[in-house]
Amino acid sequence: MSDVKIEIEGDSDAAVALALLRMIATAEGKDTDGERGWFLETFAACLAVVRDADVLDLDDEDDEEEEDADEAAN
Repeated sequence: MSDVKIEIEGDSDAAVALALLRMIATAEGKDTDGERGWFLETFAACLAVVRDADVLDLDDEDDEEEEDADEAAN
Protein backbone atom coordinates (compact mmCIF):
# COMPACT_ATOMS: atom_id res chain seq x y z
CA MET A 1 0.00 0.00 0.00
CA SER A 2 3.01 2.27 -0.01
CA ASP A 3 2.19 3.07 -3.66
CA VAL A 4 -0.91 5.00 -2.63
CA LYS A 5 -0.50 8.75 -2.69
CA ILE A 6 -3.51 10.81 -1.73
CA GLU A 7 -3.56 14.57 -1.63
CA ILE A 8 -6.27 16.19 0.41
CA GLU A 9 -7.56 19.47 -0.96
CA GLY A 10 -9.17 21.34 1.89
CA ASP A 11 -9.56 20.47 5.52
CA SER A 12 -13.24 19.66 5.76
CA ASP A 13 -14.48 16.38 7.18
CA ALA A 14 -15.79 15.44 3.73
CA ALA A 15 -12.40 16.05 2.08
CA VAL A 16 -10.62 13.85 4.60
CA ALA A 17 -13.31 11.16 4.30
CA LEU A 18 -12.97 11.23 0.52
CA ALA A 19 -9.21 10.76 0.78
CA LEU A 20 -9.77 7.82 3.12
CA LEU A 21 -12.33 6.37 0.70
CA ARG A 22 -9.83 6.61 -2.16
CA MET A 23 -7.20 4.81 -0.08
CA ILE A 24 -9.61 2.01 0.80
CA ALA A 25 -10.88 1.70 -2.78
CA THR A 26 -7.32 1.47 -4.08
CA ALA A 27 -6.37 -1.11 -1.48
CA GLU A 28 -9.43 -3.23 -2.32
CA GLY A 29 -9.02 -2.81 -6.08
CA LYS A 30 -12.39 -1.11 -6.55
CA ASP A 31 -13.11 0.51 -9.91
CA THR A 32 -14.79 3.92 -9.93
CA ASP A 33 -17.04 2.85 -12.82
CA GLY A 34 -19.24 0.61 -10.72
CA GLU A 35 -20.41 -0.53 -7.34
CA ARG A 36 -22.15 2.75 -6.50
CA GLY A 37 -23.69 1.30 -3.36
CA TRP A 38 -20.30 0.17 -2.04
CA PHE A 39 -18.83 3.64 -2.60
CA LEU A 40 -21.75 5.41 -0.90
CA GLU A 41 -21.75 3.09 2.11
CA THR A 42 -17.98 3.24 2.44
CA PHE A 43 -17.92 7.03 2.13
CA ALA A 44 -20.58 7.27 4.85
CA ALA A 45 -18.46 5.01 7.08
CA CYS A 46 -15.34 7.08 6.33
CA LEU A 47 -17.18 10.29 7.15
CA ALA A 48 -18.40 8.79 10.42
CA VAL A 49 -14.85 7.76 11.32
CA VAL A 50 -13.52 11.23 10.54
CA ARG A 51 -16.25 12.74 12.69
CA ASP A 52 -15.49 10.23 15.45
CA ALA A 53 -18.95 8.73 15.28
CA ASP A 54 -20.06 5.15 15.64
CA VAL A 55 -19.91 3.29 12.34
CA LEU A 56 -22.87 1.17 11.34
CA ASP A 57 -21.84 -2.18 9.95
CA LEU A 58 -24.16 -2.45 6.99
CA ASP A 59 -22.78 -5.83 5.93
CA ASP A 60 -24.02 -7.59 9.05
CA GLU A 61 -27.63 -8.13 8.01
CA ASP A 62 -27.23 -11.80 8.95
CA ASP A 63 -26.40 -10.79 12.53
CA GLU A 64 -29.63 -8.80 12.78
CA GLU A 65 -31.64 -11.76 11.50
CA GLU A 66 -29.99 -14.02 14.10
CA GLU A 67 -30.74 -11.51 16.89
CA ASP A 68 -34.38 -11.27 15.75
CA ALA A 69 -34.66 -15.06 15.75
CA ASP A 70 -33.13 -15.23 19.26
CA GLU A 71 -35.59 -12.62 20.56
CA ALA A 72 -38.54 -14.43 19.00
CA ALA A 73 -37.45 -17.69 20.61
CA ASN A 74 -37.39 -16.12 24.08
